[in-house]
Amino acid sequence: MAIAKVTRDSTCVLTGMRLGAGEQRHAQTAPVGGFFYVRRGGAWITVGRRAYCVTQGNGIWCPPAVTHSVFSVYEADICELRIDTDLSADFVPATRVLNCSDVLVAIFSATQRSTIERSSAAVVTLLADELRAMPETAWNFAVRTPSSGSRVAALCETLLMHPTRDVALEDAASQAGVSSRTLSRIFTKELGTGVGRWRREVQVGTAMCALVHGISVAETARSLGFTSSAFSTLFKSRIGYAPREWLVRQRTIPPERGDSS
Repeated sequence: MAIAKVTRDSTCVLTGMRLGAGEQRHAQTAPVGGFFYVRRGGAWITVGRRAYCVTQGNGIWCPPAVTHSVFSVYEADICELRIDTDLSADFVPATRVLNCSDVLVAIFSATQRSTIERSSAAVVTLLADELRAMPETAWNFAVRTPSSGSRVAALCETLLMHPTRDVALEDAASQAGVSSRTLSRIFTKELGTGVGRWRREVQVGTAMCALVHGISVAETARSLGFTSSAFSTLFKSRIGYAPREWLVRQRTIPPERGDSS
């Protein structure tokens, strides 16, 4: 993982973060709020007890003093803007995923970094306005996560980073150090759903990251253990669009890699 600080002033600190496939930035808690913008690819960004799938062209606001971490199943290029508490006083108080406007995309692009250095207060004002205008649930795709002390915390982290379709319940329970019955009970109590359904939700988010990374629909389906038709049905049931339709709606459509069928 490579992290390079770009600029700093009295109100903001901007850092660039490049994560390789299977890398993560471990949990951190900052006294100031932060906005994570995904320049390329996609990642799971956990804020508190939820993991949000954030893909390129989108960002997520993390309020002050809330624990967050970043998981990258594929490569991801992310920048984080930490904002002084006084300057972020008018921000929305809760976590919010933002489909960034063309203006914000230009500002956060690699060729426009100097804009933030020259006009950080104006950039923060624009960001605050866009966050307030964005409906709370718009662009959200998230799964609940267990507490750090939960017996299934390590298992859930593994499933976020290495999603597969056919992990047997017994194997998952063994990894968590509990019986299959206890594992099911913990998932229902802490995450509000069964192990299989939670894993399928993770697979949909992983697929979003794969598609914007340029991996074909067919290859994405195969890597998750689905046929193309079954995968498309699952994806549409959760996102509202078939995989290719959803990809067309993204700001940047990458060239497909691998099988293009």
